[in-house]
Amino acid sequence: MLSKKIGIDLGTSTVLVYVKGEGIVVNEPALMATDERGARVLAVGRAASELLGRGGKARAVRPVRDGDGVDYDAAGAMVRHLIGRIVGRQRIFRPDVMLSVPPMVTGVERRAVLEATMDAGAKSAYLIDKPMAAAIGARVSVATTEGILVVNLGAGSTDVAAIALGEMLALESISIGGAALDRAIEEAVAATHGVRLQPGEAERLKVAVGSATVPAAESWLELAAVRPDGESLRLRLSGKEVQGAIQKPLLGIASGLQRVMAQVSEDRRTSLMRNGAILTGGGAQLRGIAEFFTTHAGIPARVARDPQSCVAVGTGMALDNLQVIRRGQHYIT
Repeated sequence: MLSKKIGIDLGTSTVLVYVKGEGIVVNEPALMATDERGARVLAVGRAASELLGRGGKARAVRPVRDGDGVDYDAAGAMVRHLIGRIVGRQRIFRPDVMLSVPPMVTGVERRAVLEATMDAGAKSAYLIDKPMAAAIGARVSVATTEGILVVNLGAGSTDVAAIALGEMLALESISIGGAALDRAIEEAVAATHGVRLQPGEAERLKVAVGSATVPAAESWLELAAVRPDGESLRLRLSGKEVQGAIQKPLLGIASGLQRVMAQVSEDRRTSLMRNGAILTGGGAQLRGIAEFFTTHAGIPARVARDPQSCVAVGTGMALDNLQVIRRGQHYIT
C-alpha cells in the first residue's frame, strides 16, 4: 500500500507523529515561528524553538493552548507541514490521517479540525478522543475490557476516562498538567528562598530529581535563579523540596480519579478496581506517580510502557480499527 497511515498527537507542549510501519517519526515542540503578522510560517517544531531562541521579530504560535483550546488555522498549518515532511512535496499518494483531540472539543470544533486536516493534504481525516487513543497505544483491548481507568497526564491538562467495551463511560478533563506542577515548584521556591527560577528551570528540576512520593534517597540539582534586585545566582534545590511543592496539584488530579469512579455503575466500578488505572502522557514519567495515585485515589495504578508516546501510537493504530471512529461520526473521506 503506497498511501501512508499517519497518527498525530498535537499536544500543548509537544507534537508526536506515528507512521504505520515506521513508529514515532516526529517528537518535537508543538510550536511554530511566524512573521510578525502571523501571515507566514518561518519554522515548525524544533527549528521554531531554535529560531525563537535567537531573538528577533519572529512570533511564537502554539496550535493547542492550555490543553484544550485549539487555534485551527495554526493547527492546519502545522499538520500541513508535518504531512509534507513525511510524504514529500509531491503528495501523489495522499495519506490517511487521524488526529487525537481533547475530549471536551465540541462538534463544530471537531469539524473545523477535520476540514483543516483535509486542506492540509490528507486523503481522509479522522478524529479520536485522547483518552481512547491513549488506551489503544497502551495496548489495552478497549473493545473487550470490562473496565479500565485511563489517566492521560499532559502538559496543559489531565484527562481521566473510564472505558469499558469500547465506550467512554465517564470522563473528566482536569486543568492540571505538567505546566501546573512547574508553576507550583516556582511558587514554592519563591516563597521559601525569595528568588525566581529562570524559565525552564522548574521543569528541569522536576525531571531530574522530582518525585510524587518521598524520595528513597535525597538528590540535589543546581539551578539558575534571579534575586528580586535582578542579580543572577545559582541555587541548589533538593528532590524533597520538589516533592513537597507538587503535592497540592497532584492531589487535585487524584480527586478527579475518584470523581470519575463515582460516576460509573457499581458493577463497572468493581471491574475498574480490578483492572486499575493506566497512566499515560509525559506526566506519567514522574517518579512515584503510580504509587501516589494508588495511595491517594485508592485505585491500583501503573504506568504504561513508553507513556509519552501512547496517544500518538494509539491514534495511528486506530486507523486499523475504524469501526469505533465511524460510530462516532468524526471523520471525512
